[in-house]
Amino acid sequence: MLGNMVDWVKLGSDVKGTMLSKILILILAASIFASIAYRPITVEAQLPLPQGIPRGDVLVIENHYGTHADPENFNYLVPGRPGFGASGFSQVCAGFLWYINTTNSELISWLAAGPPEYSSDLKNMKVYLRKGITWSDGTQFTADDVVHHIQMIMRTKGMAGNPIFTRWVDRVYKLDDYTVVFELKEPNPRFHYFLTVIIYGSSYQAITPKHIWEKVDDPLKFKFYPPLCLGPYILKAVDPGGNWFLWERNENWWGTRLYGMRPAPKYVLFIHHGPEDKKALAMSRHELDAIRTFLPENFEIVWKNNPYIGGWRAKSPFAWPFDPCVKGIAFNVLRYPYNVTEVRLALTHAINFKPIYEAFKGLDGSLPTVSPLPVVRTTLADELYYKPILQDLVKLGLDPDIMWWKYDPKMAESLLTRVGFTKGPDGKWRLPTGEKWVIRITAPSGFEMESQRIGFLVADQWRAFGIDVVVETVESGVFSPRWSRGEFEVGTFWPGCSLLADLTPHIQWWHSKYFDPAAPSVGWANYSFPRKTEVNSIVDEMEKTPPGDPRLYEHARKALLIWAEQRPWAGFFPTPFYTINDNYVWTNWPSYPGNYYMDPVYWWAQMLFIILQLKPAGNVPTKEASMPGKPPVLPPEIPRPLTPTPSPTTPMQPISTVTVTAMRTIVTSTPIPVTVITTAQVRELDVTTTVLIGVALLIVGIGIGYILFRFLRRS
Repeated sequence: MLGNMVDWVKLGSDVKGTMLSKILILILAASIFASIAYRPITVEAQLPLPQGIPRGDVLVIENHYGTHADPENFNYLVPGRPGFGASGFSQVCAGFLWYINTTNSELISWLAAGPPEYSSDLKNMKVYLRKGITWSDGTQFTADDVVHHIQMIMRTKGMAGNPIFTRWVDRVYKLDDYTVVFELKEPNPRFHYFLTVIIYGSSYQAITPKHIWEKVDDPLKFKFYPPLCLGPYILKAVDPGGNWFLWERNENWWGTRLYGMRPAPKYVLFIHHGPEDKKALAMSRHELDAIRTFLPENFEIVWKNNPYIGGWRAKSPFAWPFDPCVKGIAFNVLRYPYNVTEVRLALTHAINFKPIYEAFKGLDGSLPTVSPLPVVRTTLADELYYKPILQDLVKLGLDPDIMWWKYDPKMAESLLTRVGFTKGPDGKWRLPTGEKWVIRITAPSGFEMESQRIGFLVADQWRAFGIDVVVETVESGVFSPRWSRGEFEVGTFWPGCSLLADLTPHIQWWHSKYFDPAAPSVGWANYSFPRKTEVNSIVDEMEKTPPGDPRLYEHARKALLIWAEQRPWAGFFPTPFYTINDNYVWTNWPSYPGNYYMDPVYWWAQMLFIILQLKPAGNVPTKEASMPGKPPVLPPEIPRPLTPTPSPTTPMQPISTVTVTAMRTIVTSTPIPVTVITTAQVRELDVTTTVLIGVALLIVGIGIGYILFRFLRRS
């Protein structure tokens, strides 16, 4: 290009002083700069795809748990096994009886032929199954699978779901191949919630194939590899290094055969690109179609470089403000000194909330939804829970101006000295034994980076208060088991989540009867304090009360106030979730309010309903991608009319927010290599951006041409 430019300049010199020289030079400059502007910049998409697979056949989703220590282990019934929704298992392979639509709380009957049927005394629940469903190996899915699944969990101590089903189920059996009966020990109008995907999905809700698991001697050691699937994809390949999982469309899927549903992507790849900045670069290059979230500064990289992005809204502010889990600091209440209420309260009031809030504000206008209780502060939640008990919360130390606990170091000091803690001449706090107090915070590394940030921010606050703090960042293979098994002191976990206005399925786990010694977590279910029996009684009453009964809200408010008195964890807010999607390869992502068929829950089991509605965008080559089949709306197929069945209540949308000042951000990351098998070419610039740049450079080119012309003329 530069050689050609020299030749043209010489030609202009030979004909200087003529109109031709002017025209040639102006055309030269304009064409050079315009051609640069319009030339698409290509990048090598580092995706582990089989040879010959075009980018347009593949949906690329973030593996949000990072590197998996044992990627060939799909037995998520073992507590603490990470990756249920990171490997793609829950979204594209697992089979569930029911789901909750996150946008309206409607019960979606999937493997079940319709809603459950309860007896008049609420001690008997029938489940009717759809006929014609098959496992990915062609075996019929029947009531035998459901019965065996529940019975296996009940007889296997230490398995996920064991405390639930042994507590509630007296007997489970089949009436016929497509009818399952649960005989309950006590009345429960919402027993089906235990088998319904509400938030994320629980491993014990995914039905297992009897013809595989009945041959297993030890279900806790079985790896279930490769997994059999009821979803529309089957496992094709796994990265031995644990960074990616590739799923291939099952062309014999029952959903296509029976109902005409067919996902457009031929393949779905769940991949960990490494630290967040690499994920941001990948999405900027169209190498990542959907991600769980970014920290604000990494989102800005994508926002500035990829004009095809969307989020919870199609335009800014993009972040989903209603992630149901309130992020913050959790205490292991079964370990000293965090089993002392005054210690937990003191540590809460030693935190200055403002810099933590500021660290999660986005330039696109996204703001955290401040939620001091384990209930996300939507408009509905404010009316049902926050406003009725606001004055009680203020008495317990809430600052109503910022809607979080008051920053009061003097109060914190008083609480600690009351239970024997002392402050030495060096300004450091000591335990009642005289030993220096060191808090050890467990935080995630390589995933859940917003929780890692919270860990470092809180550590700085406690150090300023005079406590030595060590933050240990660990990968998912360590983080998840520690949380599940209660092998930590303090952690940046998120034990408080809510989605439904009926809080029963969210706070029932506070009851002693659900404590699982194999998975004690933060220990709140087994924590002994004077009002523990009252909490148990409240949960018992809530479980007996049908959904929609106003008494539920009063019961929940009482439980929340007791929680606030004790504060077994200190939640700040659901961090703004930049659940960003890229519309360059795939379109028809959900967005509020125009295309709001599901929330952007790409790491939840409900992602299935998004995958089934995506469409090729037409910007990249395809080979076996297709337009989606019929919408994933299945008709009820109950053999006879149902008695009225309780259904979930309204979800909590939208919210009120609070503005505070000051800012502090800390970013740490752990680089993790990704295995590369093959590459694909994708464009980086879109037409709109290219045209604007081209016009600007054309003007610059004309100016340069004019200068060259004047120079040649003088010479």
